[in-house]
Amino acid sequence: MRPRSSVAQAPVDNGKKPRRPPKKRARGSDVDGNQQNVEVIKPGARRAKWQPRPGKLAALMNLPLDVLFEIFGHLNPLDILRLSRTTKEFRRVLMHRSSMSVWKNARDNVPSMPDCPPFWTEPHYANLAFDPHCHECGAPGVRNVDWRIGRRICAKCSKACMVDAYHGESVISGLVPSKYGKRGRLLFYRKDVEEVQKNLHKLTGSDGLEAYREERRAFVKEMETQAKTLEAWAASQAKDRSDQLEDARRDRKTAIIERLTEIGWGDEIEHIPYTDDLSHHKLVKQPTRLTDRIWNNIKNDMIKYMEEMKSRRLQRERKALLIARKRTAIGVLRSYKIAHLPFTDVMPEAVDFCSFPEVIEIVGLPTETEVTEASFADVASRMDDLVHSWRTRMHSRLRARVKDHLLSSGKRRARAERVTPDPLYEEYVESLGVIDVKGKKKEVSLPVPDDAEIDQMISLATTVFRCKTCTPTIGLPGDLSDSDYDDFLDILGGRRSRSTPLFYPKVMGHCCLTRSRTLPWDYFVTDDPNFRIDLPMSTRTTWNAYLLQVDEEASKAARTVVEACGEDPLITTATKMDELDPRLACLDCMKWSKLEVNEGEVPVFAWRSAVQHRMRNHRPDHRPAKWKKLEGELLEESNRNAREMYKFIHIFDYQAFPDITQSTSVIWLCVHCMDLPQERECYELGKMRNHLSTIHGIEEPVENQDYYKDYEAPQGRRPDPKPSDSKVTLQMERPPHVPVARRGFFGFHEDDDEDDEDDYGDYGDYDEDDFYFGNSFFPLF
Repeated sequence: MRPRSSVAQAPVDNGKKPRRPPKKRARGSDVDGNQQNVEVIKPGARRAKWQPRPGKLAALMNLPLDVLFEIFGHLNPLDILRLSRTTKEFRRVLMHRSSMSVWKNARDNVPSMPDCPPFWTEPHYANLAFDPHCHECGAPGVRNVDWRIGRRICAKCSKACMVDAYHGESVISGLVPSKYGKRGRLLFYRKDVEEVQKNLHKLTGSDGLEAYREERRAFVKEMETQAKTLEAWAASQAKDRSDQLEDARRDRKTAIIERLTEIGWGDEIEHIPYTDDLSHHKLVKQPTRLTDRIWNNIKNDMIKYMEEMKSRRLQRERKALLIARKRTAIGVLRSYKIAHLPFTDVMPEAVDFCSFPEVIEIVGLPTETEVTEASFADVASRMDDLVHSWRTRMHSRLRARVKDHLLSSGKRRARAERVTPDPLYEEYVESLGVIDVKGKKKEVSLPVPDDAEIDQMISLATTVFRCKTCTPTIGLPGDLSDSDYDDFLDILGGRRSRSTPLFYPKVMGHCCLTRSRTLPWDYFVTDDPNFRIDLPMSTRTTWNAYLLQVDEEASKAARTVVEACGEDPLITTATKMDELDPRLACLDCMKWSKLEVNEGEVPVFAWRSAVQHRMRNHRPDHRPAKWKKLEGELLEESNRNAREMYKFIHIFDYQAFPDITQSTSVIWLCVHCMDLPQERECYELGKMRNHLSTIHGIEEPVENQDYYKDYEAPQGRRPDPKPSDSKVTLQMERPPHVPVARRGFFGFHEDDDEDDEDDYGDYGDYDEDDFYFGNSFFPLF
């Protein structure tokens, strides 16, 4: 070991500064006079890097207590609570009983705050009222206080901490504070329940049990009383806070509007609709006072928002201009349609007319160009050609729809016929060359008629259409009438509700093809009010054949009707059947007389009503239809009975419809409401006259000037609930299986007291299942 030298060595200049000696520490005393080490820092001396820099309020605790209490008395309870959690010194001072005046003074700074309940301390009261933390897990943001149980619990902890059923509930239900939960059930705090149960168990058999129960009941009653007062105060505080925030937002919005007006956006702000109001903007609805610094930060965003509002305003004005121009165009269409009353062919609706390229070109002219009714003069002069071209396009769509039906029905029949392998069919397929060199089968193209043949088939009386909207399949949404589900219903014998059969060319004017039912909440969302219909709430659409479908079963029923009239079903059109206007008696509905052996009463139908009756009351594949065409005296009797029936049904009508032999009289429309939003569905003539008198003030209406017949008539827009026109009495031989009514001892018929429906009304074999499957009182589903 080298001996220490007694001579100090000279310092070596190596570029490093010499290390300074450690700072001295001096002793000091705290508030209570206890000695403690306090670091004394000399002026100009550097602090060590590891020591924290003292805050500006570091010497606050060196002040006298009376000065501290005076300062704390101007704070809110939440500020005092947070201050007590900063340091141990603050906690020791503020949580002492001598600081009770500080908490009371802070509570007095809160308007209308009730006094602290006797069973709580001031710090506990402040913590419960103002600290938004869960008392179980400490989660922040818990705004609701359960004053009835004295807890602030989050939704997650509430599932575990609150109970609504426990052992011994009837014993201690009045000893534990509770609150109301879902469906009015009482909820209890689990720890309170366990504590009370524990105390009851300890005091069992002692004299203090009843005193403890009385104490708990008084406590629960007092807590409920205090809870009502505190709940009312909390509600008023929430309302006051909401009002303050709303005032702050309103002031901020006013300040922003003033700033935007200064830079030239004042006029644009006045045109902003309520849906785009500035109060909805995220930068405006903040409850913060607008300062120059904040405005400089949000100025560019607000200018960009105002430019967007200007763009939307121009779009709204352009849209309103187009709507007004379309209204003018619809006036041109209405004038053309009124001039061509009564309609002999289908007419375009307002939506189809506004979609004409010629109309679109005029409606879409620049905004600065004025468009009046004179602007459509060229279109008005070419209306015949434009409407004819539109009819041709619509007929092509219907033809395509029928062609698709033929293809699908042909494939369906081909699959049904090939249930088992047929060697002869395979040889036939091979002869057609539908098997390639690799042995794979090719798709066989079924023969489809050309357009001319389809046009001829469409106009036949045996081609019946069905509307998917008017005739949905029972129990299922939409239209599934081509599926096996209908076959299942037919096997059961169920009779599906059918709409009025649709025939060409009247089917082109079916109302469902140009209207779409609208829900009330979507009605006012329609872009163009010109295409709305008020009652029933619906929207006009372009003509669409998608809803039409060929009804094969109804076509079979129509074939029997045409044959019963002595016409050829292969060439007879629906127009020709309307001209013939035959009357047919349904022999399947024969009700035999109880007085005469070979006499019975049968209902009479027009040819369209006969098809409808067959589909509604008789299954087409059940047994062959039996019709009898009325002529001579039977036809006169039928018309006479129809007049009497109509007079009886319409005895209280405004005015009877002159043509008594019509199958339905709900066929009249108002000329003054044509193609307007207030247009209604078809009326009877009496109701139509009442409409014209009440709404339009016309007391003496004129046909084709004030009202007109719907083009779809005589099919009608609404199905006739009872399509039978009248009844006639026929003389024919009674079938052997129909018994004859026997006379009793006093000359009365033995079955006079029986219901007429129990008679063997059907002409032919009687099926007991018809009572259940055919009666509307026994629905299938």
